[in-house]
Amino acid sequence: MTSAPALRACLLAPLLAVACSAHAASGFITLSAAQCKSAPPGTPLPGEMEHYRAAVRVCDLARPGQPARMRLISVFTDDHYKSLPADAPWENFPRPVLVDASGRCVGRLPHLFPVDPPQELVVSAGRWRHGLPQELRLKVLSPAVGGNYRLPTLRWDAKAGAYRPHPSSTSATTPSEDQTPCP
Repeated sequence: MTSAPALRACLLAPLLAVACSAHAASGFITLSAAQCKSAPPGTPLPGEMEHYRAAVRVCDLARPGQPARMRLISVFTDDHYKSLPADAPWENFPRPVLVDASGRCVGRLPHLFPVDPPQELVVSAGRWRHGLPQELRLKVLSPAVGGNYRLPTLRWDAKAGAYRPHPSSTSATTPSEDQTPCP
């Protein structure tokens, strides 16, 4: 006789396989902080990131084996604090920017990547068209009582040549949120 948990696992396995293959079929990849590289000397950065140049990382948003048409530029807060005293105050870091192959800013993330301690941001790019992710899904992993949550998806707006939140935010922003537009 089969136990109830074993029976559930047997019944759910095909459903999970379909769900996983559907995610893979949609072409979504999850950005890994480990694949991000230090900004090469001379790389133009948004002015507010220049102070943090040593901790700025450039992350290619591309499918494996394809050239990147989009990049994420972010201050890695852990790297910034490595050389500072343990009691160094938290700084108001600029939000990550999305830049196209020409270096033009086409969007900003609403949360620090990869970490805004104690939270972590997961960025998944997908719905590719001509090597460009048409959609960026954002999920915050949080150990707080409220737990994990999703941020509005960023969708490519071809007319504007920029990423726009979807659904668009209707709530007022808090004063601590970085509202600096793309340069």
